[in-house]
Amino acid sequence: MKGYVALTTILILVPLLLLTGFNSVYRSLTTLLVGTMNYNYQVLNIDTQTCLEESVYRIKKDHNLVGDIQINTESITCDVNISNKVGFSGIKILEISAVGTNDVKLLLRKELDINVNPFELTNL
Repeated sequence: MKGYVALTTILILVPLLLLTGFNSVYRSLTTLLVGTMNYNYQVLNIDTQTCLEESVYRIKKDHNLVGDIQINTESITCDVNISNKVGFSGIKILEISAVGTNDVKLLLRKELDINVNPFELTNL
């Protein structure tokens, strides 16, 4: 009789322990993937700010600058489109499309007022 109780206990506990283990591994992997994706996004965001600063620097050197610029670094590729805002003199629209490692993408749209010193940069 004691053998049946022990066997029944083992047959119930082993699947429960296996399910608990699989659940723990799944949660750990999910947390790791979400953390990695967040880290890649934050790095891309910082690198995109570098592209934004480079674009503003180029506009500061040439106030009439419009068109497409491509900025490449070791970790990011930025395509920047600079255009004049229709109906407003001295206002530039910057659209930055950045692609980082692991094909993480980020799009920034900013408005740059070059009529004031220092330039004013606002989100669109």
